[in-house]
Amino acid sequence: MTLPVPPFDPTVGRSVHRISTVIATTAETVDLLRAEGRPPSELLRLGRLEPFYIAAVQQLPRVLACRDIDADSLTFRRGASTAATVRKARLWLFDVQAGPVVAVFSVDVECAPTVLIPFLEDCYYDHVTAGSSPLERYVAGTLGEADVQIMASASMTALGPQRHQMVFTSATLPEDTIQRIVYRADLDWNPAYSSIRFPAELNRRPSSGAAVGAYVSVLSAQQDYIENCALLSAVQIVAATGKVRQIRLAAYDALLRVRDLSRDRGALSTAERRAELARINETMAEQELQLTFGVETACEIGILIPALRVENFHRQLIDCAGLTDNVSTVSAMLARLASVLSAEQASQESIDARKQDLRRLRYGVAVGFLSVVAVPIGIILGFFGGSYREVDAGRSIFDWRHYYPMYLSVSGLVFFAGAVFLFLFWRERRELGRVAGTVTP
Repeated sequence: MTLPVPPFDPTVGRSVHRISTVIATTAETVDLLRAEGRPPSELLRLGRLEPFYIAAVQQLPRVLACRDIDADSLTFRRGASTAATVRKARLWLFDVQAGPVVAVFSVDVECAPTVLIPFLEDCYYDHVTAGSSPLERYVAGTLGEADVQIMASASMTALGPQRHQMVFTSATLPEDTIQRIVYRADLDWNPAYSSIRFPAELNRRPSSGAAVGAYVSVLSAQQDYIENCALLSAVQIVAATGKVRQIRLAAYDALLRVRDLSRDRGALSTAERRAELARINETMAEQELQLTFGVETACEIGILIPALRVENFHRQLIDCAGLTDNVSTVSAMLARLASVLSAEQASQESIDARKQDLRRLRYGVAVGFLSVVAVPIGIILGFFGGSYREVDAGRSIFDWRHYYPMYLSVSGLVFFAGAVFLFLFWRERRELGRVAGTVTP
């Protein structure tokens, strides 16, 4: 007998609560514009939305590694004092287009909902050890064993501050319990002063619910593929937030480099300053490219995954994380930096043009004076070569006593030409220094 296919997937029925801590690392794969790893649909059930994720697989998170962790080997600093039992644990590593590698540490805990709070605290602040390894070292080891090419300048050195926690439960939780989990504090609250968002599309069924906070989100009694889609959204947004932070730090560093170039004009040659300006321009162009493809594209998922619940959760999480505002701030920083770079390049071009003008003037005057010197010398040599009464044929033209007036006059002209050349050279250096701001007038 063939059972009829249900019109929709049932909600999850697990007896434990699942905590997934999404953490941005400092590692980045070699090809920033192409995500490495396996499609998530091979390891996560995405239900009826799977074709959309497969079609956009290069623009969405991909799985670099997935490792089960022995639950008995885990040690929690705060969670150890509770009566809860950790049933299962797993570590995921995801790669996101133009973003850092993202680690997801998931644990299944059997306890009352509010008992999750100390476990959330431990996972958020990395107060977890797997065997004898802290979580950071365990993530680095897993990434090293994944045989993934990592950029040498962005290797795995630490877990970043950008992170978000997801709590998945099959129980329908009251609003007060949800706020305690979202704020990771078992305290009463005043709903009028809360920043928790409740996505409408995920709360439209009486038995299901969802709440989104800046650092913790709770999904209760949802379908398993909706949980997985929400997790992938969190991975993408955490990666985008980590990338925004990196771009902001790079922009500030570039601004310091431009300022140092402006201050050290007298200590650097023209070629060195031009090369440094070119390097800064190239770096900023790369950062703008990553901002577009790694961050701004992450702010909209509806064009890739046309599903109301997925799109609604994604937008609410972006709003709570403040990603849009951060993108605007960093974009403004890059625009101001581009203006500073343009001004510095224009200043350098002005200095180069002034230098060329002064050089042409110096050599023109020098050549003119040399011509003035050459003409008298030619006349004097012509005088010695002619048959004149003043020329004593019995004396050598090198007879200093007899012809010293002529030699003194020629030497004076040569030295005068040299003095004029040196004066113009000194004036050129001083003028360039005044234009560059390294010499006070």
